[in-house]
This record gives sequence, C-alpha cells and structure tokens, in this order.
Amino acid sequence: MHDLLDGELWQLTVNGLVRGALYAALGAGLALVIGVTTRFHFAYALTYTVAPYAAYWAMDGLGAPFWPSALAGLAAAVAVSVLLEAGVYEPVARRAADRAMLAVLVTSIGVSTAGIALLQLKFGTGSLPFYGPDQVQHRLGSARISNFDLDQVATCLVLVAALAAFLAFTPVGRSIKAVRSNPGLAAVLGIGVRRVNLVCFAIAGLISGACALWYGLLYTVQPTMGDSTVIYGFVVAFLAGTRSSPLRALPVGIGLGLLEQWASNWLPLQWTQTAVFIVLTAYLAFLAVKDRLPRPRPARPVPLEKV
Repeated sequence: MHDLLDGELWQLTVNGLVRGALYAALGAGLALVIGVTTRFHFAYALTYTVAPYAAYWAMDGLGAPFWPSALAGLAAAVAVSVLLEAGVYEPVARRAADRAMLAVLVTSIGVSTAGIALLQLKFGTGSLPFYGPDQVQHRLGSARISNFDLDQVATCLVLVAALAAFLAFTPVGRSIKAVRSNPGLAAVLGIGVRRVNLVCFAIAGLISGACALWYGLLYTVQPTMGDSTVIYGFVVAFLAGTRSSPLRALPVGIGLGLLEQWASNWLPLQWTQTAVFIVLTAYLAFLAVKDRLPRPRPARPVPLEKV
C-alpha cells in the first residue's frame, strides 16, 4: 500500500510539473497584458481555443501537414488577440474613460462567449481528434511521461525565458516596461503606447496559441478547452504580479500545478480547483491585511552626550 501511494504520488508530481509549466506560460502572457495595458483580457480563453481549431481546420479542410497547420494556428491566435485590442478593447476603453477596466472586462466576457459559440456552430460541440507527431511514452521511475509532455514543458520554459529576455534586452521590451511603469510619461517621451499595447497582445496570443496546441495534442480539441485552463493563468498572473518579471511566473505556476495534482490524491476531483482558489483568496486577503498593519517605526538615534 505504501509503495502504491508513493508511485501514485510520483506520477502526480510529474503531472503537476507538466501542467505547472503550462500555467506559468499562460500566466506570464496574461500578466504582460494586464500590467501594461490594464485590460482584463478574459477573452484569453478565446485566443487559446482558436489556435488548435485553426490548425485542425488547416489539416482537415485543406489537407496541410501538421507543422504548417500548427503555424497557421499560432498566426490565428496572434491575429485574433491583436484584433481584439485594436477593434474592441481600445474603442471601448476610450469611450468608457474612467470606467474603462470594468467596460473592457464585460466586453471581453461577451466577446469570448460569442467567439466560442461561433466555433461550436462551425465545428460542433463535441471533441475533435487532433493528430500530429507520434506520441511516445517514457518511464521516469514509477511514473510515465510522454514526448508531448516533455516538449510542452520545454516550449513553456522557452516562452517565459524568451519573454523575460525580450523585455530586458530589446528596445521594444524597454518601451513596454516604460509604458508599464508610467504610460503618460512614456507617451510624452515619444513612445507609441498604442503600438506597445498591440505588441503585448500579439505576444500573449502567441503564448496562448502555443500552449493550446500542445494541450490539444495531449488531449482533444473542444470549444470549452480554454475555460478552466486560462483561469489558472489568471491565478498565476495575480500571484506572481502583473508588474514583475515573467520569470516569477515559473515557480508560481509550477507550485499551483503541484498543488492541483497533489490535492487530487486526497480530495475529490471537483475540489482540486477549489484548493487553488483558496490559495489565491488567502493571498489577496493577506495583501489587504498587510496594508493595514502598523509598520514598526525606526528607532531614533541616541544623541551623543556633551563632554
């Protein structure tokens, strides 16, 4: 019994690391959008779902090979993400003025719901098989892991590291950080805030599309595939911080992935997500209480006695 528990726990740990890398990449993309543009991009679930559906359509409808179809899926996710900012969020935010964040949130929920409904009308409400390279299972101690799992982890790690390097070492990345710090001052200095926002949405679309393609290969493609997964991305974005380095999303995402999988060993499946949101709620409550706690005053220096 003890060996069985150890074997199952080791498998859950491997699964948690794989899913945690996915959550980290999604959270890094969301944190970039929220921190720079202040858009609560709930339609991230739509750009996530569009990528594998576009790749499936290219393969099934046009007969294209897998890798060109995957590139088409990535391009579709980037295009939808940029069009959402340019054609929906920006006009809504401009008209809503000081209520822009709430207006964009409501709009993004509506756009995501409508977009997923259109996918259901086109492809149906059931799951679609999504085939690519051959899947090979490997043994890692008492656990199993596939080449798709390993490739997904590597892709997510590269995406997060590349985003951090892009922000730190490129002129566009430094412009993004300037807008994130002070958009008004950045505009005065000649930085195109609108262009920066579009770049952030393009990056987020690319990350969500890449993550969704691996998810579709590991499981299936379905209209609601982005709902629960992207929620974890929001949790990672808030816990890691929307104005911090994308690298902070890695330990947070992996921690949430492990928490989700380990909780399933002792809790019913429907309660595993609850455990994650309890952590988020506790963290937000801690931040609220922390700001109200009295801070210790520095001790006054003792004056020297006169001789």
